[in-house]
Amino acid sequence: MAQDHGMIEPFEPGQVKSRGDERLVSFGTSSYGYDIRCSNEFKIFTNINSVIVDPKNFDANSFVDFHGDVCIIPPNSFALARTVEYFRIPRNVLTICLGKCVTGDTRVLDVDTGEYLRIRDWDRARRTAALAAGGMRQARVAALASHGVKPVWRLVTESGLSLTATANHPLLTPTGWVPLSDLAVGDRLAAAVSAPFFGTKPLIAPERLGRLVRAQARAGTLDVLPDAVFRAPRADIARFVAAVMGDCASEGLCAARSLVDEVRHLATRLGMSCRTVEEGLGARLLARDSALAYRGNGTDGAYACGATEWDRVASLQAAGQEPVYDIEVPGLHNFLANGLIVHNSTYARCGIIVNVTPFEPEWEGHVTLEFSNTSPLPAKIYANEGVAQVIFFEADEPCETSYKDRGGKYQGQKGVTLPKT
Repeated sequence: MAQDHGMIEPFEPGQVKSRGDERLVSFGTSSYGYDIRCSNEFKIFTNINSVIVDPKNFDANSFVDFHGDVCIIPPNSFALARTVEYFRIPRNVLTICLGKCVTGDTRVLDVDTGEYLRIRDWDRARRTAALAAGGMRQARVAALASHGVKPVWRLVTESGLSLTATANHPLLTPTGWVPLSDLAVGDRLAAAVSAPFFGTKPLIAPERLGRLVRAQARAGTLDVLPDAVFRAPRADIARFVAAVMGDCASEGLCAARSLVDEVRHLATRLGMSCRTVEEGLGARLLARDSALAYRGNGTDGAYACGATEWDRVASLQAAGQEPVYDIEVPGLHNFLANGLIVHNSTYARCGIIVNVTPFEPEWEGHVTLEFSNTSPLPAKIYANEGVAQVIFFEADEPCETSYKDRGGKYQGQKGVTLPKT
């Protein structure tokens, strides 16, 4: 389609990751997406000449023009740039430029305390679980980045894991990192089955607490676990999980989906391979036969053979728009999120946020991009290298009124274009 319509010019049909011996931030075609580059034209924001940013009367003196291969964005400031690529969007296609991130309710493990946190609450320096050669390991989290409200998609696996993220957030497959938008039902994903990280604060009577939680779950009066359970040492968590799961292997735990997900996370820490089955308004958690040794005494079951197993995509659906976040994990560049192994984008890991930009049907021009530096340090943007990904949505029929039909004010724009009214 890109070649037939002259949709992207210049167009790179593959992924470019190096130039000679120089490693690049990759650009080019990525299945259904395209990683765009920024040119060497930048406008860096300055507050020297103005005190108010007015979108209806934007003062060009608020920017300093810069041309170069590397642009330095001041701390907590932003810069404008344009894409190298000139786009011509067909009448039946909508295109969106996105960063890569997950929704705020995504659960992430703090390996220092054992807390199981929502990513939006990651408010201080911590370490989390990430995949490395040989299994899951502790990894430093350098920063949390909030990326605003973006369109998201919900993925559910055959074993019942779920993740809601932007369409271009990469997940680990047997062939490498693949954006969520490029996945299809039946594709395999890496899911954790052993993340042996625990807290240090003992539980009082973990078996009794487990039986109480099981009874309340059956009665429908409990939908989340007490926070203290996540901070407990391994032996206490093992006894608690054994009591919650009960003695009947075929029955498992039937409860609210939120509680089932939390118990499954604790089971993963212990190396128990489980699956979740939707059931009415709740769900049922079932431990696989290899995990049943934990029910004997709660402590002596063997860990899973590997840190991960291949799960499969069961469904993938649009889930509206939500505030989204990402965390920076230097070195390993991945983390465990809702039981799945997910990656970060290069710039997002550094606290540099690319604005969400839609390209409407029959719009054409260079894309003006905003790079927000959310970090307290100066940040680099590299010209002529990848900066963000665009994804394409093709309709069954052309739209009734296109951007060209409306005579949009940004039609045919070239160079870095400031706000117009």
